[in-house]
Amino acid sequence: MKKIMQDIKENTFERFYLLYGSEDYLKHQYRDKLVKALVDIEDNMNYSRFEGKRLSVNELLDTGDTLPFFAENRVIVVENSGLFKKTPEGFEKRLENFPDSTHVIFVESEVDGRNKLVNWFKKNGYKTEMKAPSEGEIRKWIAKLCKDEGKQIYENAVEYFIGSVGLDMLLIKNELEKLFAYVGDRNEITMEDVREICVNEADDTLYAMIDAIGNRNQQEALVLYRNLLELKQEPLFILSQLARNVRKMMEISALIKDGKSPDEIASVAGVPKWTLNRYKTQIRNNSKESFIRMLDECASTEASIKTGLVRDIVGVELLIVGFSTPG
Repeated sequence: MKKIMQDIKENTFERFYLLYGSEDYLKHQYRDKLVKALVDIEDNMNYSRFEGKRLSVNELLDTGDTLPFFAENRVIVVENSGLFKKTPEGFEKRLENFPDSTHVIFVESEVDGRNKLVNWFKKNGYKTEMKAPSEGEIRKWIAKLCKDEGKQIYENAVEYFIGSVGLDMLLIKNELEKLFAYVGDRNEITMEDVREICVNEADDTLYAMIDAIGNRNQQEALVLYRNLLELKQEPLFILSQLARNVRKMMEISALIKDGKSPDEIASVAGVPKWTLNRYKTQIRNNSKESFIRMLDECASTEASIKTGLVRDIVGVELLIVGFSTPG
């Protein structure tokens, strides 16, 4: 990423860029920086965008072969094309024959490291993986965004904010902008501000229900389940989140047994470090065998619902009863 900023600063650009990975916010940010430095985005004659696996490869190649129209550069953005998993024969050769004035920015969620086009980039362009930052890096970024806005956010507010919003950078940016607008001229952002603006009631209730199940508090779990139904949450969605939580507990349990540190566990499992104690409490109440049984029961319940053997509301409720029964 430093290379991209250096290219922009020195006005010396690669002909081809590949931005890939799981962090959409960073990919889009650096895509937009490159486009802005190379061409006027309103210049429809010299700026083109292709998206999706059904894009016309021939149209893309023909566009790249064309010299810019009364401009220095022609810029093409190609997003989520799948070309780095399955590349048409001769595609990279056509890219090599593009005029020097053509710059192509590929933005992909996934690439296959064995793919010939990925290997071609080692000599013919610049590729960089946009990974999700660690929780510590996210905290620093939040503090910087607040400082740039002339705001200070309290530590307990940051904890509550991350717990409510998660670690997705685009969502964080959007939620912070809502917070900035809400506090107005006030310089400080408090936990009460975050609770007022950023907490999704359905998400909050779902997490509380999962905690109640993990702690074998059956009565509370059932009350929260019914609250979720009143909030128009679909039983099959609730079921999918239960299964996801079980898989996450299995993963964290294995990392704990391997002697990993809290920072390592949070990074590998993709969860905020502060949530580990919540998972550990649930893990203490279940064995590996019970986790496997729970996943089997989730799959069985889903199949019964989809085949009409049981009503979705009843099927998920029976599952919650089973998972939260003390024993």
